[in-house]
Amino acid sequence: MDELIIRLIPLVQSCVLLLILLVVVGLASRLFRVNLAKTELRPADYLESFRKLQEEGKLTDEEFRIIRTLVSLQINRSLDSTKPDFSLLNKIPPNR
Repeated sequence: MDELIIRLIPLVQSCVLLLILLVVVGLASRLFRVNLAKTELRPADYLESFRKLQEEGKLTDEEFRIIRTLVSLQINRSLDSTKPDFSLLNKIPPNR
C-alpha cells in the first residue's frame, strides 16, 4: 500500500501543476481580452486624430468636415448595435 502511494505522488503533483498552469493561462487570456477591448478606438478618438491632421495642414477644412459628417453618420447607425462600423472611413481618399 505504501508503495502505491509513493508511486502516485508524482502523478498527483503533475496534475496539481497542470491545474495551476491552466488557471494561470486562463487568467492571462482574460486579462489580455480585457486590455484588448480597452484599446478599441472610439469615434471621439477618430475625430481627434483627424482634427490633429487638419491642424497640421494635412487635411483641408472641407475634408475634415466630410470626415466629421461620415463619423457622425456611423455613430447614428451604430446606436442600435454594440460596435460601430467605420467602414465608410475607408472610402475617404488618401492624403496628397
